[in-house]
Amino acid sequence: MRIAIPAANSTIDSPVDDRFGRCPYFCVYNSDNRETTFLENTYKGGSGGVGPQVAEFLANNHIQKIMAIEIGPKAMDLLNRLNIKTEIISNGLTIQKVIDTLNL
Repeated sequence: MRIAIPAANSTIDSPVDDRFGRCPYFCVYNSDNRETTFLENTYKGGSGGVGPQVAEFLANNHIQKIMAIEIGPKAMDLLNRLNIKTEIISNGLTIQKVIDTLNL
């Protein structure tokens, strides 16, 4: 499963960013082979309505689940329609700590 996590930086030790649509990067973790890559969020500086644009971007990158601190209602609605699973996680975690919980 390809899982996207909003990241403040493009490193595994980065904190999870508390913004979904405006985070700088998404960590993409593949739970099948345990590979991690990062995607730059090119929509982060948009003038408005970036949540749904980011949801489409992630769908186009074959994301099957999003783990985030918060997801806005418009983005959540589109993610549900795209059959992308969502999980709300606690604030204050690093990308590595989130991935560690997936590998238990």
